[in-house]
Amino acid sequence: MTSMKQLKSKFLIIAAVIIFSSCNSGSKTTDVSQNDTLKNTTKDISVVTPNQQDSITNANELKTKESTVKTELSKIQIYNFHVTNRCPSCIAIEEATTKTLNTYFSKEMKEGRIKRQILNVDDDANKTISEKYEAFGSGLFVTQILKGKETTTDLTGDGFKFARNKEDKFIEILKTTITNYLK
Repeated sequence: MTSMKQLKSKFLIIAAVIIFSSCNSGSKTTDVSQNDTLKNTTKDISVVTPNQQDSITNANELKTKESTVKTELSKIQIYNFHVTNRCPSCIAIEEATTKTLNTYFSKEMKEGRIKRQILNVDDDANKTISEKYEAFGSGLFVTQILKGKETTTDLTGDGFKFARNKEDKFIEILKTTITNYLK
């Protein structure tokens, strides 16, 4: 059994060497980035077959996908919790949040980088998410999602403290939190 595996491995290595060397024979390339001028001679010209072009295209697509993964942008999820019978402060938090998102983050909302959910904690359909955030009444949570990791800021206290009587202060706090998470 072991000798069979070794034989298969050797065969695959030999086959790979033969394929690799036959694909590269006869082609010459010029690295233009290292030459100030490109010489106009036939020995500097590369001929790219359709199969090689497909390989080049696939390699370029792979590089593009890799760079996209490396520069993954964070996403923001805003959860606005409330009970069925809402108080004026709870309503003010929701309105100030709407104003903030529409004024400062409309582009990110349209792109889908920022999403918002307004959830009634009394509704059984919201039970799981309400429990996750320990929201059993009014609450405002801003969650950053980056590379599968969630980081949450609870702005409920600031909302009750400022949204109704000092809306500008609350909007500034919310705007700063969201801006920091978008970086």
